[in-house]
Amino acid sequence: KKTLLITTLLFFSITMVNAQDIKDLYLSYMTTRMSEGENTKTIATAHELLNRSSELNDKQIANVNFHLARIYASTGVLEKAINHYEASLKLAPDYYVTHHALGFLHLKKCEILGQAVSASAKAKDAALNEKAFQAYKREANKTILYFEKSQACDPDETTMDILKRLYKSIRDTTALAT
Repeated sequence: KKTLLITTLLFFSITMVNAQDIKDLYLSYMTTRMSEGENTKTIATAHELLNRSSELNDKQIANVNFHLARIYASTGVLEKAINHYEASLKLAPDYYVTHHALGFLHLKKCEILGQAVSASAKAKDAALNEKAFQAYKREANKTILYFEKSQACDPDETTMDILKRLYKSIRDTTALAT
């Protein structure tokens, strides 16, 4: 009986220490995530939290991914930013701010692909131009989806102007009219 009691108490003690551990870790993340000078610490803490995501709820995991993406975007690490925003979106699909952020990240990719379209047109290479345009169009359509969701939730002129410009650039006059 004593062994069973000691084992049970030990188990609950370890569980309480680990539970407190994750709470402390999440609190540390929450206090550093908005400080520009703490990006390195926040990234490390966020990854540690994501490695222990089974101990967090979906809202916390979405929050960690969102702010990790925000930091990566601000430091120019676009692919990691996109991956973490998308992970956040899976758990919080109606958070329009994430859609807006993803729209801008994909817009940067559109700008790069648009330059390739222009370069192939200047080179008068029709096959290369068509290939570049199709790659641009695929990226523009992804970008449009994110901005449309953002615009539906929080309409503003800047987002509408971006949408109109994207529709014109892919020659989608039907969508542009609506």
